[in-house]
Amino acid sequence: MDSPEEQGREGSTDLSAITGEAKFAAEILLAEYRTLRDEILKKMDHRTSMVVCSVTVSSAVLGFGVERANSPLLLLSPLVSLLLGTLIAFQNAQIGEASEHIRNQIEAPLLATYAGYHGWHAVKRDPKYRLKQRLLPYHLPLILIAVAPAFVAIPLALAHAKPLVLTLPILFVDLCLLAVYIAQIVKLRDLL
Repeated sequence: MDSPEEQGREGSTDLSAITGEAKFAAEILLAEYRTLRDEILKKMDHRTSMVVCSVTVSSAVLGFGVERANSPLLLLSPLVSLLLGTLIAFQNAQIGEASEHIRNQIEAPLLATYAGYHGWHAVKRDPKYRLKQRLLPYHLPLILIAVAPAFVAIPLALAHAKPLVLTLPILFVDLCLLAVYIAQIVKLRDLL
């Protein structure tokens, strides 16, 4: 029995057999392609907004915390950056899933049918190659935006751990969020 991915690939290849009309099948594929590209662009815009928000808010909170030598205030910076970093990773994964769908369900049948066709996703096909190509200029800065406030704020907060009643619960949440963020990055690495 074929895997769901192979069945989906066959379904997209035989869409004209299902619909009975090649032109109608082409219109469906074109509509799906446009919808997915629009979705990718919107998610990229949201991701950019979240990155700007993360940098701005976590930097401001970290600055106030350092100025006031206030541990709870310092620990709010990693809370913001790690929450937004997790959301950014999720947006990246959704973009990756949509791109993979375009590559496998729309462009692969076109490549199989029309030998001269070379879509963008066909040229940049292998996700592992893309990860290596984009690690330093793209992924590393996003990871640093998420985790750097934690690496700066946690030692500073521990150096000025007053009041302890407020510092410890926020520190615990920060460490849990750091673990969740790292787990998500590892889990979603093939889609990023």
